Amino acid sequence: MEKSSGNFGKLAALFPNCVVETADGPAIDFDMLKQEISHATVEGPAERFRLEWPGKRAALAAAHQPPTHRLYPVHAESVNFDNTQNSYIEGDNLEVLKLLQESHAGKIKMIYIDPPYNTGRNFVYDDNFTQQKTIQTVNPEAASRYHANWLSMMYPRLKLASTLLSAEGLIFLSIDDRELHHLCSMCDEIFGEMNFVSCFPRITKKAGKSTHMVAKNHDYVLCYRRSPGACFNPYAFEAQGYDHADEYEEERGKYKLSQTLDYSSIQYSPSMDYEIEIEGQVLRPGNATREAMLQRQARNPASDFCWRWSKGLYEFGYKQGFVVLKQSRNGYRIYTKTYERAVISRQGHAYTVETKARTKAYSSLDLLDNRFSNDNAKKDMYKLFDRHIFEYSKPVSLLSELISMATAEGDIVLDFFSGSATTAHAVLSIAALSGKQRQFILVQLPQATDEKSEAYQAGYKNICEIGKERIRRAAKAIREETGVITDDGFRVYRLERNVFPE
Repeated sequence: MEKSSGNFGKLAALFPNCVVETADGPAIDFDMLKQEISHATVEGPAERFRLEWPGKRAALAAAHQPPTHRLYPVHAESVNFDNTQNSYIEGDNLEVLKLLQESHAGKIKMIYIDPPYNTGRNFVYDDNFTQQKTIQTVNPEAASRYHANWLSMMYPRLKLASTLLSAEGLIFLSIDDRELHHLCSMCDEIFGEMNFVSCFPRITKKAGKSTHMVAKNHDYVLCYRRSPGACFNPYAFEAQGYDHADEYEEERGKYKLSQTLDYSSIQYSPSMDYEIEIEGQVLRPGNATREAMLQRQARNPASDFCWRWSKGLYEFGYKQGFVVLKQSRNGYRIYTKTYERAVISRQGHAYTVETKARTKAYSSLDLLDNRFSNDNAKKDMYKLFDRHIFEYSKPVSLLSELISMATAEGDIVLDFFSGSATTAHAVLSIAALSGKQRQFILVQLPQATDEKSEAYQAGYKNICEIGKERIRRAAKAIREETGVITDDGFRVYRLERNVFPE
Protein backbone atom coordinates (compact mmCIF):
# COMPACT_ATOMS: atom_id res chain seq x y z
CA MET A 1 0.00 0.00 0.00
CA GLU A 2 2.79 2.39 0.93
CA LYS A 3 4.60 1.62 -2.32
CA SER A 4 1.44 2.16 -4.31
CA SER A 5 0.78 5.41 -2.48
CA GLY A 6 4.35 6.54 -3.10
CA ASN A 7 4.14 5.77 -6.81
CA PHE A 8 0.87 7.66 -7.03
CA GLY A 9 2.51 10.69 -5.46
CA LYS A 10 5.43 10.53 -7.89
CA LEU A 11 3.12 10.26 -10.91
CA ALA A 12 0.94 13.05 -9.59
CA ALA A 13 3.98 15.29 -9.18
CA LEU A 14 5.23 14.55 -12.70
CA PHE A 15 1.83 14.64 -14.43
CA PRO A 16 -0.62 16.75 -12.38
CA ASN A 17 -2.99 16.98 -15.35
CA CYS A 18 -3.48 13.21 -15.15
CA VAL A 19 -4.90 13.34 -11.61
CA VAL A 20 -8.69 13.15 -11.51
CA GLU A 21 -11.25 12.93 -8.76
CA THR A 22 -13.33 9.77 -8.41
CA ALA A 23 -15.89 8.62 -5.89
CA ASP A 24 -13.06 6.78 -4.08
CA GLY A 25 -10.63 9.68 -4.08
CA PRO A 26 -7.87 10.99 -6.37
CA ALA A 27 -6.78 8.62 -9.15
CA ILE A 28 -4.61 8.57 -12.26
CA ASP A 29 -6.31 8.90 -15.66
CA PHE A 30 -4.31 6.25 -17.51
CA ASP A 31 -5.58 7.29 -20.95
CA MET A 32 -4.21 10.76 -20.33
CA LEU A 33 -1.00 9.33 -18.86
CA LYS A 34 -0.48 7.20 -21.98
CA GLN A 35 -0.91 10.31 -24.09
CA GLU A 36 1.65 12.18 -21.99
CA ILE A 37 4.36 9.59 -22.69
CA SER A 38 3.46 8.89 -26.32
CA HIS A 39 4.15 10.85 -29.51
CA ALA A 40 1.13 9.34 -31.26
CA THR A 41 -2.53 9.99 -30.51
CA VAL A 42 -3.77 7.47 -27.95
CA GLU A 43 -7.28 6.14 -28.37
CA GLY A 44 -9.51 6.81 -25.41
CA PRO A 45 -12.95 8.14 -24.41
CA ALA A 46 -14.53 10.74 -26.70
CA GLU A 47 -13.12 14.18 -25.97
CA ARG A 48 -15.53 16.90 -24.91
CA PHE A 49 -14.99 20.44 -23.66
CA ARG A 50 -16.98 20.42 -20.44
CA LEU A 51 -16.75 20.29 -16.68
CA GLU A 52 -17.06 16.79 -15.22
CA TRP A 53 -16.87 15.46 -11.68
CA PRO A 54 -18.04 12.32 -9.87
CA GLY A 55 -21.64 12.86 -8.80
CA LYS A 56 -22.64 15.31 -11.55
CA ARG A 57 -25.40 13.10 -12.94
CA ALA A 58 -26.86 12.56 -9.49
CA ALA A 59 -26.72 16.32 -8.85
CA LEU A 60 -28.62 17.00 -12.06
CA ALA A 61 -31.19 14.34 -11.19
CA ALA A 62 -31.67 16.00 -7.80
CA ALA A 63 -32.77 19.21 -9.51
CA HIS A 64 -35.54 17.31 -11.33
CA GLN A 65 -36.85 15.38 -8.33
CA PRO A 66 -40.21 16.72 -7.09
CA PRO A 67 -40.31 18.63 -3.81
CA THR A 68 -41.17 16.67 -0.70
CA HIS A 69 -42.06 19.66 1.46
CA ARG A 70 -44.37 22.64 1.43
CA LEU A 71 -44.09 26.11 2.91
CA TYR A 72 -46.15 27.00 5.94
CA PRO A 73 -46.42 30.56 7.30
CA VAL A 74 -45.12 31.58 10.72
CA HIS A 75 -47.19 34.63 11.61
CA ALA A 76 -45.72 35.04 15.09
CA GLU A 77 -42.23 35.74 13.72
CA SER A 78 -43.34 37.82 10.73
CA VAL A 79 -43.64 41.60 10.53
CA ASN A 80 -46.80 43.03 8.90
CA PHE A 81 -47.54 39.65 7.30
CA ASP A 82 -50.79 40.67 5.56
CA ASN A 83 -49.43 43.79 3.86
CA THR A 84 -45.81 43.06 3.00
CA GLN A 85 -44.42 41.65 -0.26
CA ASN A 86 -41.13 40.46 1.28
CA SER A 87 -40.43 36.88 2.36
CA TYR A 88 -37.97 35.13 4.66
CA ILE A 89 -37.90 31.34 4.21
CA GLU A 90 -36.22 28.97 6.67
CA GLY A 91 -35.07 25.67 5.24
CA ASP A 92 -32.91 23.87 2.71
CA ASN A 93 -32.60 26.10 -0.32
CA LEU A 94 -32.66 23.20 -2.79
CA GLU A 95 -36.15 22.29 -1.65
CA VAL A 96 -37.24 25.94 -1.54
CA LEU A 97 -35.99 26.60 -5.08
CA LYS A 98 -38.16 23.71 -6.28
CA LEU A 99 -41.20 25.15 -4.51
CA LEU A 100 -40.59 28.60 -5.99
CA GLN A 101 -40.80 27.20 -9.52
CA GLU A 102 -44.59 27.21 -9.43
CA SER A 103 -45.01 30.79 -8.22
CA HIS A 104 -41.88 32.63 -9.41
CA ALA A 105 -40.56 30.97 -12.59
CA GLY A 106 -39.36 33.73 -14.92
CA LYS A 107 -40.23 36.49 -12.42
CA ILE A 108 -36.99 37.16 -10.52
CA LYS A 109 -35.03 40.17 -11.79
CA MET A 110 -31.92 39.63 -9.72
CA ILE A 111 -30.35 36.81 -7.73
CA TYR A 112 -27.42 37.32 -5.39
CA ILE A 113 -25.79 34.45 -3.52
CA ASP A 114 -22.83 34.22 -1.21
CA PRO A 115 -22.49 30.42 -0.98
CA PRO A 116 -20.10 28.76 1.47
CA TYR A 117 -16.60 29.01 0.07
CA ASN A 118 -15.06 25.59 -0.33
CA THR A 119 -12.68 25.36 2.60
CA GLY A 120 -13.56 21.71 3.23
CA ARG A 121 -14.58 22.54 6.80
CA ASN A 122 -18.04 22.90 8.33
CA PHE A 123 -19.67 22.27 4.98
CA VAL A 124 -23.24 21.57 6.04
CA TYR A 125 -25.82 20.42 3.50
CA ASP A 126 -28.05 17.39 3.64
CA ASP A 127 -28.23 16.47 -0.05
CA ASN A 128 -28.47 12.72 -0.40
CA PHE A 129 -26.37 12.65 -3.54
CA THR A 130 -23.35 14.10 -1.70
CA GLN A 131 -23.36 10.91 0.42
CA GLN A 132 -22.38 12.85 3.52
CA LYS A 133 -23.81 15.72 5.51
CA THR A 134 -20.67 17.22 6.98
CA ILE A 135 -17.12 17.23 5.68
CA GLN A 136 -14.51 17.99 8.32
CA THR A 137 -10.91 17.41 7.39
CA VAL A 138 -7.51 18.35 8.71
CA ASN A 139 -6.16 18.78 5.20
CA PRO A 140 -9.14 19.66 3.00
CA GLU A 141 -7.04 20.03 -0.16
CA ALA A 142 -6.11 16.34 0.08
CA ALA A 143 -9.63 15.09 0.85
CA SER A 144 -11.42 12.82 -1.61
CA ARG A 145 -14.23 14.55 -3.46
CA TYR A 146 -12.95 17.93 -2.22
CA HIS A 147 -14.16 19.77 -5.34
CA ALA A 148 -16.81 17.23 -6.32
CA ASN A 149 -18.95 17.66 -3.20
CA TRP A 150 -18.99 21.43 -3.52
CA LEU A 151 -19.87 21.27 -7.22
CA SER A 152 -22.60 18.71 -6.56
CA MET A 153 -24.09 21.02 -3.96
CA MET A 154 -24.05 24.06 -6.26
CA TYR A 155 -25.13 22.46 -9.55
CA PRO A 156 -28.81 21.64 -8.90
CA ARG A 157 -29.33 24.91 -7.06
CA LEU A 158 -28.02 26.97 -9.97
CA LYS A 159 -30.03 24.88 -12.45
CA LEU A 160 -33.22 25.70 -10.54
CA ALA A 161 -32.22 29.31 -10.01
CA SER A 162 -31.74 29.85 -13.75
CA THR A 163 -35.41 29.10 -14.44
CA LEU A 164 -36.51 31.63 -11.84
CA LEU A 165 -34.73 34.52 -13.57
CA SER A 166 -36.72 36.71 -15.94
CA ALA A 167 -35.47 37.18 -19.50
CA GLU A 168 -33.81 40.43 -18.37
CA GLY A 169 -32.60 38.89 -15.10
CA LEU A 170 -29.05 38.87 -13.73
CA ILE A 171 -27.33 36.66 -11.17
CA PHE A 172 -24.35 37.69 -9.01
CA LEU A 173 -22.27 35.07 -7.18
CA SER A 174 -19.60 35.81 -4.57
CA ILE A 175 -16.71 33.36 -4.65
CA ASP A 176 -12.99 33.10 -3.90
CA ASP A 177 -10.21 31.66 -6.03
CA ARG A 178 -10.56 28.05 -4.82
CA GLU A 179 -13.64 27.40 -6.97
CA LEU A 180 -13.78 30.45 -9.26
CA HIS A 181 -12.69 28.63 -12.41
CA HIS A 182 -14.99 25.68 -11.69
CA LEU A 183 -17.92 27.99 -10.97
CA CYS A 184 -17.29 29.84 -14.24
CA SER A 185 -17.36 26.56 -16.16
CA MET A 186 -20.56 25.50 -14.39
CA CYS A 187 -22.27 28.83 -15.09
CA ASP A 188 -21.15 28.68 -18.74
CA GLU A 189 -22.99 25.37 -18.97
CA ILE A 190 -26.12 26.48 -17.11
CA PHE A 191 -26.55 30.07 -18.33
CA GLY A 192 -24.58 29.86 -21.57
CA GLU A 193 -21.08 31.18 -22.20
CA MET A 194 -22.56 34.03 -24.26
CA ASN A 195 -24.37 35.24 -21.14
CA PHE A 196 -21.22 35.78 -19.10
CA VAL A 197 -21.18 39.47 -18.09
CA SER A 198 -18.14 40.03 -15.91
CA CYS A 199 -15.97 38.78 -13.08
CA PHE A 200 -15.59 41.67 -10.66
CA PRO A 201 -12.68 41.44 -8.20
CA ARG A 202 -13.82 42.74 -4.79
CA ILE A 203 -11.54 44.03 -2.10
CA THR A 204 -11.88 42.07 1.16
CA LYS A 205 -9.33 44.00 3.21
CA LYS A 206 -6.67 46.61 2.60
CA ALA A 207 -3.84 44.98 4.52
CA GLY A 208 -3.03 42.18 6.87
CA LYS A 209 -0.38 39.61 7.61
CA SER A 210 -0.53 36.33 5.77
CA THR A 211 1.36 33.06 5.98
CA HIS A 212 0.88 32.62 2.22
CA MET A 213 3.34 33.71 -0.43
CA VAL A 214 0.80 36.35 -1.46
CA ALA A 215 -1.67 37.94 0.96
CA LYS A 216 -5.22 37.32 -0.24
CA ASN A 217 -6.97 40.66 -0.13
CA HIS A 218 -9.74 40.12 -2.63
CA ASP A 219 -12.38 37.70 -3.80
CA TYR A 220 -14.78 37.90 -6.76
CA VAL A 221 -18.35 38.67 -7.75
CA LEU A 222 -19.24 36.66 -10.83
CA CYS A 223 -22.10 37.95 -13.00
CA TYR A 224 -24.22 36.16 -15.61
CA ARG A 225 -27.41 37.21 -17.37
CA ARG A 226 -30.40 35.08 -18.31
CA SER A 227 -30.39 36.26 -21.93
CA PRO A 228 -28.64 38.86 -24.12
CA GLY A 229 -31.56 41.21 -23.47
CA ALA A 230 -30.43 41.80 -19.89
CA CYS A 231 -28.46 44.95 -19.13
CA PHE A 232 -27.37 47.17 -16.26
CA ASN A 233 -29.13 50.41 -15.36
CA PRO A 234 -27.44 53.59 -16.62
CA TYR A 235 -24.67 54.65 -14.27
CA ALA A 236 -25.08 58.35 -13.53
CA PHE A 237 -21.89 59.99 -12.31
CA GLU A 238 -21.28 63.11 -10.30
CA ALA A 239 -20.57 66.02 -12.61
CA GLN A 240 -17.15 67.57 -11.97
CA GLY A 241 -15.80 70.62 -13.73
CA TYR A 242 -19.20 71.76 -15.00
CA ASP A 243 -18.70 75.30 -13.73
CA HIS A 244 -20.05 77.49 -16.53
CA ALA A 245 -23.61 78.57 -17.22
CA ASP A 246 -25.36 80.06 -20.27
CA GLU A 247 -28.88 80.74 -21.50
CA TYR A 248 -29.48 76.97 -21.93
CA GLU A 249 -28.73 76.05 -18.31
CA GLU A 250 -32.28 75.17 -17.30
CA GLU A 251 -32.58 72.60 -20.09
CA ARG A 252 -29.00 71.43 -20.57
CA GLY A 253 -27.44 72.06 -17.17
CA LYS A 254 -24.06 73.70 -16.73
CA TYR A 255 -21.15 73.09 -19.07
CA LYS A 256 -17.39 72.72 -19.06
CA LEU A 257 -14.74 73.68 -21.61
CA SER A 258 -12.21 70.87 -21.79
CA GLN A 259 -11.69 70.24 -25.49
CA THR A 260 -10.48 72.42 -28.33
CA LEU A 261 -12.13 71.90 -31.70
CA ASP A 262 -8.77 71.24 -33.38
CA TYR A 263 -6.52 68.31 -32.51
CA SER A 264 -3.11 67.28 -33.82
CA SER A 265 -3.13 63.62 -32.86
CA ILE A 266 -6.22 62.37 -34.66
CA GLN A 267 -6.42 60.85 -38.13
CA TYR A 268 -6.13 63.61 -40.70
CA SER A 269 -8.79 64.24 -43.33
CA PRO A 270 -8.76 67.14 -45.87
CA SER A 271 -12.52 67.50 -45.45
CA MET A 272 -11.98 68.32 -41.75
CA ASP A 273 -9.32 70.94 -42.61
CA TYR A 274 -11.22 74.13 -43.49
CA GLU A 275 -11.47 77.79 -42.51
CA ILE A 276 -13.89 78.99 -39.84
CA GLU A 277 -15.02 82.61 -39.60
CA ILE A 278 -16.14 83.40 -36.06
CA GLU A 279 -16.59 86.75 -34.29
CA GLY A 280 -14.49 88.55 -36.85
CA GLN A 281 -11.69 86.02 -36.74
CA VAL A 282 -10.64 83.50 -39.41
CA LEU A 283 -9.27 80.32 -37.84
CA ARG A 284 -7.67 77.22 -39.28
CA PRO A 285 -6.68 74.02 -37.44
CA GLY A 286 -3.45 74.50 -35.49
CA ASN A 287 -3.61 78.27 -36.23
CA ALA A 288 -2.02 77.55 -39.60
CA THR A 289 -1.77 80.14 -42.34
CA ARG A 290 -3.97 79.70 -45.40
CA GLU A 291 -0.95 78.63 -47.45
CA ALA A 292 0.10 76.07 -44.81
CA MET A 293 -3.44 74.69 -44.70
CA LEU A 294 -3.59 74.29 -48.48
CA GLN A 295 -0.21 72.56 -48.51
CA ARG A 296 -1.41 70.25 -45.74
CA GLN A 297 -4.55 69.38 -47.69
CA ALA A 298 -2.43 68.53 -50.77
CA ARG A 299 0.02 66.50 -48.68
CA ASN A 300 -2.86 64.59 -46.96
CA PRO A 301 -0.73 63.25 -44.07
CA ALA A 302 -1.78 60.30 -41.94
CA SER A 303 -1.91 62.50 -38.84
CA ASP A 304 -1.88 66.28 -38.45
CA PHE A 305 -3.98 69.19 -37.24
CA CYS A 306 -7.63 69.22 -38.34
CA TRP A 307 -11.03 69.93 -36.81
CA ARG A 308 -12.83 67.26 -34.80
CA TRP A 309 -16.16 68.27 -36.33
CA SER A 310 -17.24 68.32 -39.96
CA LYS A 311 -18.26 71.67 -41.42
CA GLY A 312 -21.95 70.77 -41.20
CA LEU A 313 -21.67 69.71 -37.56
CA TYR A 314 -19.73 72.86 -36.69
CA GLU A 315 -22.34 75.13 -38.27
CA PHE A 316 -25.12 73.37 -36.35
CA GLY A 317 -23.15 73.41 -33.08
CA TYR A 318 -22.33 77.11 -33.46
CA LYS A 319 -25.98 78.04 -34.03
CA GLN A 320 -27.03 75.93 -31.00
CA GLY A 321 -24.49 77.47 -28.62
CA PHE A 322 -22.04 74.54 -28.39
CA VAL A 323 -19.01 76.62 -29.53
CA VAL A 324 -16.92 79.21 -27.66
CA LEU A 325 -14.06 81.39 -28.98
CA LYS A 326 -11.29 82.03 -26.44
CA GLN A 327 -8.09 83.99 -26.68
CA SER A 328 -4.78 82.52 -25.51
CA ARG A 329 -1.13 83.54 -25.67
CA ASN A 330 -0.81 81.79 -29.03
CA GLY A 331 -3.88 83.38 -30.55
CA TYR A 332 -7.55 82.44 -30.63
CA ARG A 333 -8.78 78.88 -30.09
CA ILE A 334 -12.24 77.37 -30.57
CA TYR A 335 -13.58 75.26 -27.71
CA THR A 336 -16.66 73.03 -27.64
CA LYS A 337 -19.03 72.94 -24.68
CA THR A 338 -19.74 69.70 -22.83
CA TYR A 339 -23.09 70.05 -21.10
CA GLU A 340 -24.29 68.06 -18.10
CA ARG A 341 -27.49 66.96 -19.81
CA ALA A 342 -27.23 67.60 -23.55
CA VAL A 343 -25.40 66.25 -26.59
CA ILE A 344 -25.59 66.72 -30.34
CA SER A 345 -26.95 63.64 -32.10
CA ARG A 346 -27.42 62.86 -35.78
CA GLN A 347 -30.58 61.47 -37.32
CA GLY A 348 -30.08 60.74 -41.01
CA HIS A 349 -28.58 63.87 -42.55
CA ALA A 350 -29.88 66.21 -39.82
CA TYR A 351 -28.45 67.13 -36.42
CA THR A 352 -30.50 67.59 -33.25
CA VAL A 353 -29.81 68.52 -29.63
CA GLU A 354 -30.67 65.56 -27.42
CA THR A 355 -31.29 66.18 -23.74
CA LYS A 356 -30.33 63.28 -21.46
CA ALA A 357 -28.41 62.60 -18.28
CA ARG A 358 -24.79 61.70 -18.82
CA THR A 359 -23.77 58.21 -17.76
CA LYS A 360 -20.59 56.20 -17.70
CA ALA A 361 -19.90 52.54 -18.29
CA TYR A 362 -19.45 50.18 -15.36
CA SER A 363 -15.91 48.98 -14.84
CA SER A 364 -14.71 45.53 -13.86
CA LEU A 365 -12.67 47.32 -11.16
CA ASP A 366 -15.62 49.15 -9.56
CA LEU A 367 -15.74 46.82 -6.53
CA LEU A 368 -12.13 47.47 -5.50
CA ASP A 369 -13.21 50.58 -3.59
CA ASN A 370 -12.61 50.12 0.15
CA ARG A 371 -16.30 50.77 0.95
CA PHE A 372 -17.02 47.25 -0.35
CA SER A 373 -14.54 45.56 2.02
CA ASN A 374 -15.31 43.11 4.81
CA ASP A 375 -14.31 45.72 7.38
CA ASN A 376 -17.46 47.64 6.46
CA ALA A 377 -19.54 44.46 6.75
CA LYS A 378 -18.37 44.09 10.36
CA LYS A 379 -19.24 47.74 11.03
CA ASP A 380 -22.73 47.22 9.56
CA MET A 381 -23.42 44.37 11.98
CA TYR A 382 -21.79 46.00 15.00
CA LYS A 383 -23.85 49.15 14.48
CA LEU A 384 -27.05 47.09 14.81
CA PHE A 385 -26.04 44.55 17.50
CA ASP A 386 -23.21 46.25 19.44
CA ARG A 387 -21.19 43.06 19.16
CA HIS A 388 -19.49 40.85 16.55
CA ILE A 389 -22.43 38.53 16.07
CA PHE A 390 -21.79 37.16 12.57
CA GLU A 391 -18.65 36.36 10.62
CA TYR A 392 -18.08 36.55 6.88
CA SER A 393 -21.08 38.66 5.92
CA LYS A 394 -20.90 41.03 2.95
CA PRO A 395 -21.26 44.83 3.39
CA VAL A 396 -24.58 46.58 2.75
CA SER A 397 -22.74 48.90 0.34
CA LEU A 398 -21.88 45.94 -1.93
CA LEU A 399 -25.45 44.66 -2.14
CA SER A 400 -26.80 48.19 -2.58
CA GLU A 401 -24.44 48.70 -5.51
CA LEU A 402 -25.42 45.44 -7.22
CA ILE A 403 -29.15 45.96 -6.64
CA SER A 404 -28.91 49.50 -8.04
CA MET A 405 -27.06 48.16 -11.08
CA ALA A 406 -29.50 45.39 -11.90
CA THR A 407 -33.01 46.25 -10.70
CA ALA A 408 -35.75 48.89 -10.79
CA GLU A 409 -38.78 49.71 -8.72
CA GLY A 410 -41.04 46.67 -8.13
CA ASP A 411 -38.41 44.09 -9.09
CA ILE A 412 -37.83 40.96 -6.99
CA VAL A 413 -34.41 40.19 -5.51
CA LEU A 414 -33.69 36.61 -4.42
CA ASP A 415 -30.90 35.48 -2.09
CA PHE A 416 -30.96 31.77 -1.29
CA PHE A 417 -27.78 31.75 0.83
CA SER A 418 -28.92 34.76 2.82
CA GLY A 419 -26.71 34.36 5.90
CA SER A 420 -27.07 37.48 8.05
CA ALA A 421 -29.68 39.01 5.66
CA THR A 422 -27.45 41.70 4.13
CA THR A 423 -29.56 41.59 0.95
CA ALA A 424 -32.73 42.53 2.84
CA HIS A 425 -30.88 45.32 4.65
CA ALA A 426 -29.73 46.72 1.27
CA VAL A 427 -33.23 46.55 -0.25
CA LEU A 428 -34.68 48.50 2.70
CA SER A 429 -31.86 51.05 2.56
CA ILE A 430 -32.33 51.70 -1.17
CA ALA A 431 -36.09 52.08 -0.74
CA ALA A 432 -35.62 54.72 1.96
CA LEU A 433 -32.97 56.69 0.06
CA SER A 434 -34.49 56.52 -3.43
CA GLY A 435 -38.20 56.05 -2.72
CA LYS A 436 -38.18 53.03 -5.05
CA GLN A 437 -39.26 49.76 -3.46
CA ARG A 438 -37.99 46.33 -4.45
CA GLN A 439 -39.16 43.01 -3.01
CA PHE A 440 -36.82 40.52 -1.38
CA ILE A 441 -37.02 36.77 -0.96
CA LEU A 442 -34.42 35.36 1.42
CA VAL A 443 -33.74 31.67 2.01
CA GLN A 444 -31.51 30.33 4.76
CA LEU A 445 -30.84 26.93 6.33
CA PRO A 446 -31.35 27.24 10.13
CA GLN A 447 -27.80 26.16 10.86
CA ALA A 448 -26.99 26.11 14.58
CA THR A 449 -24.61 28.72 15.94
CA ASP A 450 -21.50 27.65 17.81
CA GLU A 451 -22.16 27.47 21.56
CA LYS A 452 -18.94 29.42 22.15
CA SER A 453 -19.89 32.23 19.79
CA GLU A 454 -21.12 35.70 20.77
CA ALA A 455 -24.27 35.04 18.76
CA TYR A 456 -25.17 31.96 20.82
CA GLN A 457 -24.43 33.72 24.07
CA ALA A 458 -26.66 36.60 22.95
CA GLY A 459 -29.53 34.15 22.53
CA TYR A 460 -29.38 33.39 18.81
CA LYS A 461 -29.44 29.62 18.46
CA ASN A 462 -29.27 29.52 14.65
CA ILE A 463 -28.44 31.75 11.70
CA CYS A 464 -32.09 32.37 10.82
CA GLU A 465 -32.69 33.99 14.18
CA ILE A 466 -29.83 36.40 13.46
CA GLY A 467 -31.14 37.18 9.96
CA LYS A 468 -34.70 37.91 11.05
CA GLU A 469 -33.57 40.10 13.93
CA ARG A 470 -31.21 41.99 11.64
CA ILE A 471 -34.09 42.87 9.29
CA ARG A 472 -36.16 44.14 12.22
CA ARG A 473 -33.30 46.22 13.60
CA ALA A 474 -32.21 47.54 10.20
CA ALA A 475 -35.78 48.60 9.38
CA LYS A 476 -36.06 50.47 12.68
CA ALA A 477 -32.68 52.17 12.26
CA ILE A 478 -33.46 53.25 8.68
CA ARG A 479 -36.84 54.69 9.73
CA GLU A 480 -35.22 56.64 12.57
CA GLU A 481 -32.39 57.96 10.37
CA THR A 482 -34.44 58.90 7.31
CA GLY A 483 -37.99 59.31 8.55
CA VAL A 484 -39.13 57.43 5.44
CA ILE A 485 -41.81 54.74 5.74
CA THR A 486 -41.41 51.86 3.28
CA ASP A 487 -42.41 48.22 3.06
CA ASP A 488 -40.02 46.93 5.70
CA GLY A 489 -42.11 43.96 6.80
CA PHE A 490 -41.50 40.33 5.87
CA ARG A 491 -43.41 37.06 5.90
CA VAL A 492 -41.68 34.14 7.56
CA TYR A 493 -42.15 30.64 6.12
CA ARG A 494 -40.74 27.28 7.14
CA LEU A 495 -40.53 23.99 5.32
CA GLU A 496 -42.98 21.30 6.37
CA ARG A 497 -42.84 17.78 4.97
CA ASN A 498 -45.79 16.86 2.78
CA VAL A 499 -48.06 14.17 4.18
CA PHE A 500 -49.59 12.16 1.38
CA PRO A 501 -52.60 9.87 1.93
CA GLU A 502 -51.82 6.17 1.84
